[in-house]
Amino acid sequence: MKHRRMVCDIRELPDVSALKQWAAERGTVVHYLGPDLKCHAVYAAAVGPVIRVARSRYRDPHPHTLVWESPLENLPDAVAAV
Repeated sequence: MKHRRMVCDIRELPDVSALKQWAAERGTVVHYLGPDLKCHAVYAAAVGPVIRVARSRYRDPHPHTLVWESPLENLPDAVAAV
């Protein structure tokens, strides 16, 4: 008989305070992951393969601009000559 193995369990909690409570109950810490596309801070805590995330209601204190560059914009000279 094969045993089931959990690979990853990711769920979003309603707010950061719920995430902090979840993390405290399990003896782990909350980590800042960065901003989401709406510029809200995203935090996570993990215990083994179980991960819980939460988004802040407020704007990210460390905003990052989203920048996309085409891989064709800065081609090496050898490729550009072809």
